[in-house]
Amino acid sequence: MHDFAVIGLGAIGSATAAELVQRGHSVVGFDRYTPPHTMGSAHSDTRMIRAAWYEGSPYMRFVRDAYRRWTNLERTSGKTLLRTAGALMLGPADGRNFARNPLHSVIGPDADYLLLSAEEVVERFPWLRPDPGTVTIYEPGAATLSLEACLEATLEAAEGADLRFNESAIGWSGSASGVRIRTERGEYAARRLAIAAGAWTPQLLPELSLPIEVERTVQYWFEPAGAHADMLEEGPAWVWELEREGTWYGFPPTARGLKAGMHFQAGRRTDVERVDREVGTAETEALRELFGRYAPGLAGPLAHASVCLYSNTPDEDFILDRHPDQPGVVLFAGGSGHAFKFAPGLGSLMADLLTDTTPSHELSHFSVERFG
Repeated sequence: MHDFAVIGLGAIGSATAAELVQRGHSVVGFDRYTPPHTMGSAHSDTRMIRAAWYEGSPYMRFVRDAYRRWTNLERTSGKTLLRTAGALMLGPADGRNFARNPLHSVIGPDADYLLLSAEEVVERFPWLRPDPGTVTIYEPGAATLSLEACLEATLEAAEGADLRFNESAIGWSGSASGVRIRTERGEYAARRLAIAAGAWTPQLLPELSLPIEVERTVQYWFEPAGAHADMLEEGPAWVWELEREGTWYGFPPTARGLKAGMHFQAGRRTDVERVDREVGTAETEALRELFGRYAPGLAGPLAHASVCLYSNTPDEDFILDRHPDQPGVVLFAGGSGHAFKFAPGLGSLMADLLTDTTPSHELSHFSVERFG
């Protein structure tokens, strides 16, 4: 019998496995594919790590911890994981971003962020064209994470665990003596269980009726173009709330190209077993229209496009908690498009709950029971 089992070896599951191994425990882990893969959420080249979005929220304490943990993993793995590129958060003053985050009203001369007018954005970043009146927060210290390298480094940090790729967990049961996990190949026993299976998590926990909606998103990579193409690699990334279209994001170019896409766009709910993984021409052209209006000439030929799955909760906050009826089972669900950056810390918190260690952060905000 292993000490712990982990179902799902994406960002959070692999971090949980690595943390448990480093604490001296035996671990068996399962993933239906071989990570990093393109079937769930933990793929697509880059992610942002930034503090401005989280000021005044329960996540702020996670941000500093995440920077520290990724920096440590970068050092111990020898891989390049982080790159400081800066980030812009743009939108109307009365929009969703700033309604939930009044940061723009409290920035002082010693803050880590700058408040920019639309004219100042164009002056600093001449490839962008915000509408007059757009509120912009510039965070020079924000960074991009190299996603696949981060996941590979995390899995390497779990060396010693029995990680069983391409082996789907199809069910589990708990008792006073531990848990049993059924896969397509057999059964396994462990004292306790972590479930962090992304969009597949609700299938493994039907008794909880988790309020998770799976959202199909598309991420695009364009060849950088235009007069400012050579300047783009220095950054910044951007997250730009538009009044009608949703929230548009972009990243400094990598070897794959200039990455961009839409974050939280209505009408893209899907079923994890019936995801449309083909990217249509109309979808690509809709994104090109945004470039044409707000970053004219920047997006050259399409180099690549990939479907990614968000697992969203109604309040866009994670679920990180013990199973209400099985205290030996800990779950993470509902990453809601912003969990990856916190993965090492979330894995540590999962390990705290599994080992009956007092968590390093207060977790009541992430309780499964908040949904009734």
